[in-house]
Amino acid sequence: MKKLVTVAVVVAAAIGGVSYANHALTQEVKVEVDRQLALMSQQMGVTTSYEDISASVLGQSVEISNMQITGFDQQPVANIASIEVAGYKVDKIAPRTELSIKNFTFSEHFLAQLPPDANNKLAAASYDLHTLMNYDEKSGDSDIDFALNAKNIVGLNFNLGLAKSTALMNASLALSKMQQQLGSQQPTLEQQLQQQTLLMEALAEIEPRSIEIALNNEGEFKALVEQTLEKQGMTLEQMQQMVNMQLQQAPVSEELSEAIKNFTQGLSSLTVSASLPEGQTMTEINQQIFTLMGQPEELAEFINLKAKGE
Repeated sequence: MKKLVTVAVVVAAAIGGVSYANHALTQEVKVEVDRQLALMSQQMGVTTSYEDISASVLGQSVEISNMQITGFDQQPVANIASIEVAGYKVDKIAPRTELSIKNFTFSEHFLAQLPPDANNKLAAASYDLHTLMNYDEKSGDSDIDFALNAKNIVGLNFNLGLAKSTALMNASLALSKMQQQLGSQQPTLEQQLQQQTLLMEALAEIEPRSIEIALNNEGEFKALVEQTLEKQGMTLEQMQQMVNMQLQQAPVSEELSEAIKNFTQGLSSLTVSASLPEGQTMTEINQQIFTLMGQPEELAEFINLKAKGE
């Protein structure tokens, strides 16, 4: 019995310690978040507020709930149900960093200000955004996933695989530190040039390995396309015919052409991917692509292009 009591005390103390650590971290994070929001307000002329913020020591995550975005005219612009950041570190690039934004919606006031030819169905949708970056510091490889979903309408997914990305990660960290040091001050022209040079030098070292883009119908995508075409005075059938005619003249591979045709017919999904040659930088690959322009099948083979449309 005494052992059980001892275990219970230890567990309770551990839980209490974690709770206190979470509370302390939350207060620390709140100061930084408020600072960043104040900086954004100065730069963009919008005001942001939120209902609650919490941080987890064990999960290495921060969550902001019910964020309100207000314009310079004090009218509501948008609302975000929650923003969660996990794995982010101030002083280094974490092996796994994740950002999730749930239920981003524009306000009725903002939607009412849109021009008559705007696509109201898409503007009025609720959006989820998720980004994930895995980074291997030893190898320098990184993998970036991006997903944007307009609920019940359409989803867009993008994946990028990189090799030798260490310089880019270090540059990103350095630029972040520069921004923190500047605070609300605008960078001088010399500082802007330094930042651009740092970024360009880092990009020159990258070796892109893979790219994949996927578009998926989440329910009302066809209605969205038809609404857009109607405002342009065109029917879905006319658009399909126009795409087919353009593809006959376009310098694209047969596989990509067929995928696009199938997608315009079914409006269900379109996936395009490429596996790029190893050991070549972005500049070298671009040079090869330039020499193969006008040779779609050879270009598709060089980048291992795959496409599927439904």
